Parts: sequence; structure tokens; C-alpha cells
Amino acid sequence: MSTTATTESISAKLRKDEKDRFTMTCEEIGTSPSNAIRMFVSAFNRRGGFPFDPSNPYGFSADTLAAMDDAVTGRNLSGPYDSVKEALAALDEE
Repeated sequence: MSTTATTESISAKLRKDEKDRFTMTCEEIGTSPSNAIRMFVSAFNRRGGFPFDPSNPYGFSADTLAAMDDAVTGRNLSGPYDSVKEALAALDEE
């Protein structure tokens, strides 16, 4: 009696640059593209959806996302400062 589960193929269309980067990253971390896809599918099925928030794939906190948005839009910034002493003094005032 065999304990090996049968497997099925899955196919996806990728741009060449995406496929090349994916393959290179898999090699760098010591796995194959097929194994990486199997791990993703397993995590996806266990969670019942994406194993990460697609709108925030790096898992930044709300504070970090707000600070990043402030930096891009130029809001809630301080400085520039002419010296480290001036910058530290501004931090002490907050």
C-alpha cells in the first residue's frame, strides 16, 4: 500500500522578468520554484486565504504606514537641522 499522495499540476502565466526573479530567489533561499508554490498553496489553504495582507505584504504597523505616508506627502515632518545637537533638542521638546 502506497502512502504517497497523488499530485496534480498547476499552471500560471508570468512575465519573463517575474519568472526569472522568482527562480533566482528560490535558488538563493535553497528551494525550487515548485516547492515554493507548494508551500504557498499549503499556507493559503490553512489560512483560508492569503497568508499575508496583500495590501501590506511586509507587515508594517499602522504607525509605520502612517509615517511612510507622511514622508511621501511631506506632512508631520520636522527639520531640517543644522546640527545633531539641534535635532536632539527638537526631540526633547516633543
